[in-house]
Amino acid sequence: MGLWKGLLIAGAAALAWNAGPEARAQERLPIFDAHVHYSRAAWAEYPPKRVLEILAAAGVTGALVSSTPDDGTLMLHRAAPGRIVPILRPYHEPGDMSGWARSGALLAYVDARVKRGIYKGIGEFHLFSAEDARTATLRTLARIALERDIVLHVHSGAAPILAILAHEPKVRILWAHAGMSEPPGAVREVMDKHPGLLTELSFRAGDIAPGGKIDPEWRALLLRHPDRFVVGTDTYTTDRWASYGELVGQHRAWLGQLPREAAEKIAYRNAVRLFGGGRAEPPK
Repeated sequence: MGLWKGLLIAGAAALAWNAGPEARAQERLPIFDAHVHYSRAAWAEYPPKRVLEILAAAGVTGALVSSTPDDGTLMLHRAAPGRIVPILRPYHEPGDMSGWARSGALLAYVDARVKRGIYKGIGEFHLFSAEDARTATLRTLARIALERDIVLHVHSGAAPILAILAHEPKVRILWAHAGMSEPPGAVREVMDKHPGLLTELSFRAGDIAPGGKIDPEWRALLLRHPDRFVVGTDTYTTDRWASYGELVGQHRAWLGQLPREAAEKIAYRNAVRLFGGGRAEPPK
């Protein structure tokens, strides 16, 4: 009886996956959210217990978290160390975003924090030009990332990514938002040239599946590199926590239009393999 029940469940899952995009989107793939912020403005309205409830309700079993300041990341990690994977944002305040890459003052802070051993990356940080990516500060951060075998989570267009990799081709980069506005052809060109580059897709669901149907060029790119994409929500403002389930659902909708194996890799398996974590824990 148990065997037959298992076969029926497996068969039903296979039928649902092959029934069309709507059925697939409803299948609730587990999601590893590889772009979460829990910054100061959100702490009062969304304490850690509430954030963990929101993740659980959305079927998010793991989250790569950085915050401004870093205290937010540490609060979430203490509350759910099996689910929350910390990465370290190098600047402490939103106002630091524009000029931080040309200041060496933060390097001692970053070096001291990463020695704790809990951080899987440095970022997310913003680079607005290739020149920003060539500064002494960036070169030092790349060296730290190499020494610690952690990623750099970089919010930029293609040019700064290429500038970092020209200097340190072995450093692992998680490219936030796939460049935000880079077309799939440009993303493909960079990924083909640099096999170690990982690409994260927050804010790109509308580009990947305009009108709800997956774009053929994006589909071809995702299937070309299914082991190197992850998804994210980017909770950079407090109001995005209120719509968090919808943001996750936007990714599930286009993931449901991919072959099952590729969808699972992009939804959660790649991130778990790369960063660890992803074990759901009930909120306390």
